[in-house]
Amino acid sequence: MVMVVQGNTQTFNSLVYGAQKHPGTLAFLENQVQQFSGALTEFGQAFFNSAKHLYDSFNSSEAIRIARAATRKFDSLFMSDKIQTIWDLGRLQHAPLTMQRWIMAQEDVRTLYHQQRCDGYSQTYCDVEPGRRGVEQYDWRRIHHGVVQDTEDGGWVVHHYLDEIHEGDRELEFEEKADVLNTHDVIRAYVEMGQDDPTSKWNERL
Repeated sequence: MVMVVQGNTQTFNSLVYGAQKHPGTLAFLENQVQQFSGALTEFGQAFFNSAKHLYDSFNSSEAIRIARAATRKFDSLFMSDKIQTIWDLGRLQHAPLTMQRWIMAQEDVRTLYHQQRCDGYSQTYCDVEPGRRGVEQYDWRRIHHGVVQDTEDGGWVVHHYLDEIHEGDRELEFEEKADVLNTHDVIRAYVEMGQDDPTSKWNERL
């Protein structure tokens, strides 16, 4: 199995030497940098500025973001290509192909996808119903077919969608629907946070 990570020298350095640094450590170093720089000669100031540039490049959010993405990809290498509950961001970002289809049926992330505000597994996912979401979309109906749903007035309802099953598809088992719906709850939470894109293997921002 091969894992390929694309980036530059700063990305490599952040990956090798660690993508996570304590905020207090960074603040301390910044404070020491400011105090030290005032006591330098012109030549020393030029050298110092060059070193500070390298430090800033190494600790850039871009390099750290890509390093985190690489770490998450490694953590997700051994996920089975089947329907399953996915609980964490890294595994969502590197979801197996079988799950990508069902993840992209979640209404919130699908809305962002149609607005081009998330990646939506751009290299592997194919949207065969562009512009459709929720009950209008075939995959959403397959997930919610025969599933008890709460209503706003505190009751419950069950919908049965009488779609003709597409060639090559099958009815989802109850446990599989539960896995997908649990994953939808997780992805909804990440969308509401509005930070890391749960559908980007590069850990891009929403």
